[in-house]
Amino acid sequence: MASYQKIVDNTKTKIDFSYGVSKTLLITNTSASSAVTIDLYVTSQNGSDIVSSTVLAAETEVSSKDSVTLTVDTVSATADVFKDERVYTSTGALYGVCTGVTNTTTIVFADGLESTITNNDILYTGNRYYILNNVVIPNGASLKLESSDFGFNSTLFNLYIISDSSDGDLNLITTD
Repeated sequence: MASYQKIVDNTKTKIDFSYGVSKTLLITNTSASSAVTIDLYVTSQNGSDIVSSTVLAAETEVSSKDSVTLTVDTVSATADVFKDERVYTSTGALYGVCTGVTNTTTIVFADGLESTITNNDILYTGNRYYILNNVVIPNGASLKLESSDFGFNSTLFNLYIISDSSDGDLNLITTD
């Protein structure tokens, strides 16, 4: 059975395929006139494999099951770094999963926080491991990856793609 996902903009997009059974990943540039440059990478979902975002909390927010909006400072928060990512303490304890970034100064945890964040805490996210980095796919062309090229443990990592096209211009297809 094949799975299909269309990339519609140039923001980080989580790829939601069942990789344990996928044998191939076909990335097709659907633009009629332009090449598309892509990044394809996995991000660690394990608190022992983290990296500093250099973003600091600008306030204290206590653990909660309710949605929390955290103000940050020092460095602008970006959706590329935080959206849909687990956010950790420096020791790898989970604060929560970021569900949105607003105006580069606030991070939203819609499902709440597992641990209290205090003012000036540095926020950590999972390390990124690039499968493809700045790879250009000519207009109308496809790139085929075999499972050995893109396989990963979906319990420990999430798979993302970014297109440099504001329209995305990509179709992703996996086959079993």
